[in-house]
Amino acid sequence: MRTTPSIASRPLAAPPPFELAIALTGEDRVAAAMHLYRDLIARRRRNVLIVTGIALLLIAVGQLSTSWGGRGRGDFALMGRNFLDALVGPTGILLAAFALAGGIAYVFFGASTRHRLRRWYRNEGLVAPMPCSYRLHDSGLDSNEPYHRSHIPAWRLRQLADGAEHFFIEIEGIDDLVALPKRDLSAEQQAQLQDWARSCIGHAAAPAPGIREQSETPPAEEALDLRFHLTLEDRTAAVIRQQERFWPRSRLLRRTTFGLVLALLLVPAVMLVLWSIDPDRVPFELALPLFAEMAVKTFWPISAALCGLILLGHFATPLFMRLNARSLARTLHQRVSDDEVRVLISPEGAASRQRGLESSYDWAAFTGVERRGDHIFVVLRRGDPLVLPVRVLNSDQMQLFDRLAATHIGRPGEAA
Repeated sequence: MRTTPSIASRPLAAPPPFELAIALTGEDRVAAAMHLYRDLIARRRRNVLIVTGIALLLIAVGQLSTSWGGRGRGDFALMGRNFLDALVGPTGILLAAFALAGGIAYVFFGASTRHRLRRWYRNEGLVAPMPCSYRLHDSGLDSNEPYHRSHIPAWRLRQLADGAEHFFIEIEGIDDLVALPKRDLSAEQQAQLQDWARSCIGHAAAPAPGIREQSETPPAEEALDLRFHLTLEDRTAAVIRQQERFWPRSRLLRRTTFGLVLALLLVPAVMLVLWSIDPDRVPFELALPLFAEMAVKTFWPISAALCGLILLGHFATPLFMRLNARSLARTLHQRVSDDEVRVLISPEGAASRQRGLESSYDWAAFTGVERRGDHIFVVLRRGDPLVLPVRVLNSDQMQLFDRLAATHIGRPGEAA
């Protein structure tokens, strides 16, 4: 019997470089996002149970205080009977409703998150298959997408995660990964991928901080060379932009309008249902005047309160979105390394470098420029935009950027 543990070690000889050609779809992007943010999703899912538990506790404590403050105060037996009697009435219905809503939200949280991601990628035009090619070698990973090429050094690779339908190559220090769908990989290619991961990932040493990249070249005369560190405010601005694109004002207005209509019709609908199931109901022509009188004198405060809550939610939604954006940006800021970002923009295209990570873009990869406050977003056809803080550009550089954008993109400084 074997008693020593089996330890995966680096092969004596690195496997030869090999290439993969796949077609990334919207579902692959959804799976990548679900894997990348799985810890955040699990935390939000747990928060659903916490909020539900707090709501149930407050309702129960409120009912207990009501039972305690009634007649027979100090009689614990009477208080218990009053509380149990309330559980079979409106209080019990309210508790059951909150418990059911919280349970449903918890069980289907993953499915709802996946649905929102699908809608996001559909709105961004990232559903259609996109051809991608990858070259995996002992120095890292090279990728080639339409109008976009990148290099990830071996020391930046964290691990190869084996999912149900994908392999995920996780990257150290940045909030990104490479998703490889198994449907496009043969059994031999999957074995090669795992051999490459054992040989390459976790064995390369990171360069010392502060050392310049060997591939750095002096910028051309008509080119921008920007160096900066992304701050919490920069990431907050990027998250707010994503949230506003995912949840535009028109959709918020439609949701509020639908809520107001539902609030106005809810009480009449409940009364109509109660009248229809009443075995001793009076004829409709006699019940209608009585119902109209009750709606004017009795039911309107309930409808007004519901409408007030919906309007409060409408005006509070932008505030909560900004608070959520700052909280999410703070979490993302803590997850990544504080590396210097170098952005080169020239007549040939744009390039981004971040301590070993290199990405180059043709001008055809960009669709426009958005100016939002103190940030410029150079929008890509696929993927997150390049973020340029205005603070890193002086007046001459801003003029050069506008000139390059006008020449090659055609929409310099266009507002979102």
